[in-house]
Amino acid sequence: MPDDTRIYEPSPRHCEPITADNPGVKCPAWSVAIAQELLDEAEVVGSALQATRNGVGFVGRRTLAIEKGVLWHGYPEAWDRMDFDLKQKWLAEKAISKRDLRSYKTRRQVRDAFGGRLVGG
Repeated sequence: MPDDTRIYEPSPRHCEPITADNPGVKCPAWSVAIAQELLDEAEVVGSALQATRNGVGFVGRRTLAIEKGVLWHGYPEAWDRMDFDLKQKWLAEKAISKRDLRSYKTRRQVRDAFGGRLVGG
């Protein structure tokens, strides 16, 4: 039976290299280590995990339970889709600012900041 260890696994669809034949939102090579840190720090919200780094919100989704733990993938998410109470907690802790909430409020703003394409609205 798998334990609850969180293990980050990037989606092959979002791994480098970026090519004309394979465009879209790509995770830079440095992001894997940071993604694991975010996963380790994340707070449970329903069936997802939520975390923040440098003013940006991130969501982790469970991918698969394996013997060593649970595989998760994640992505930056708009603040207007993140848990309200968690945002208030992070504001009080000064982990995020009101400016961050404005800068990355919508998925379009997150898309533009990360140079990707808009997926899902």
